[in-house]
Amino acid sequence: MSQLTGKRVLLIAPNFFGYEFEISAELKRRGASLDILPDRPFTSPFLKAVTRFRRDLIIGLADHYFLNAIEKFSRTQYDYILIVQGEAISTNLLTKLRGSFPSATFILYMWDSFDNKKALIPNIKHFDKCMTFDPRDASRYGLKFRPLFFSPGFQTGASRAVASTYDISFVGTAHSDRYKIVSQISAGMPSLTRYYWYLFLQAHWVFWLRKFGDSNFKGAKKNEFNFNSLTKSEVQNVFLQSTSILDIEHPLQTGLTMRTFETIGANKKLVTTNKNVRDYDFFNEKNILVIDRSRTIQIPKSFFDTPYTPPSKEVYANYSIANWLDDVLELKPLESS
Repeated sequence: MSQLTGKRVLLIAPNFFGYEFEISAELKRRGASLDILPDRPFTSPFLKAVTRFRRDLIIGLADHYFLNAIEKFSRTQYDYILIVQGEAISTNLLTKLRGSFPSATFILYMWDSFDNKKALIPNIKHFDKCMTFDPRDASRYGLKFRPLFFSPGFQTGASRAVASTYDISFVGTAHSDRYKIVSQISAGMPSLTRYYWYLFLQAHWVFWLRKFGDSNFKGAKKNEFNFNSLTKSEVQNVFLQSTSILDIEHPLQTGLTMRTFETIGANKKLVTTNKNVRDYDFFNEKNILVIDRSRTIQIPKSFFDTPYTPPSKEVYANYSIANWLDDVLELKPLESS
């Protein structure tokens, strides 16, 4: 029997490429009863931007939303309140939740750097346990370091033989210098390289804002971007058809992105701008090519042609969502997980 059998969990997490559903599915698989809320109660790109850059303008409205939503659940007790990110979570809300659910264990997991989420730093002291994907933040703020995970869909896909359609692919939001780097890689690609780029922007106005206000978008054309996000299954299909995956972390992050661990799950090669990947137990230069975002980027054809070398079973299992949840909630691993 799982340690979560009969436990009640409140999960507050970002609506981000379906990862919140992966976490909730694993909680339910382990026997937990679950209530789930988005960490930003607004769906429009404009209000999401306000939440990111002028959080103070919406935090009162966000508090009202969360308190009403939680009241509608009509719970008298939670065993765990697990907050991933908590973009619109205030210290005031956390204080009220602590008063309403004094026996709950409050856990924060950050999958973005505090350099990108400075407004969330005061929240740390309101949690019983705080974890981060970013080793630099772990050191700065005295948090536990726990890397991200891959979800079962990538693991399942790794067991299926799929012919390679692309030598390299990228799917992700076109933040920071991602467009610039993708463009440089395209220009320096070996002859006849097959690639797939899916640069996502939240709205057309975001493109125009970046086009005329961000030097990283110099020369950008609207038709180079997509304004509808791919589903998790669509992303997985791209992975399965790719020999290698391109990963470009935010310049303010040192932690490894979800894409990195999805390549492990899917047994795919990785091309990444994050030099810190060399410090992890799965690093293998046969599988992982580290590129310098500040220099001309060229990928040797031999990287695509040589076979992938799988990590050990123990290393592979450590980055599954089941093991991630074990660490975050401090559970004993299930033999069947």
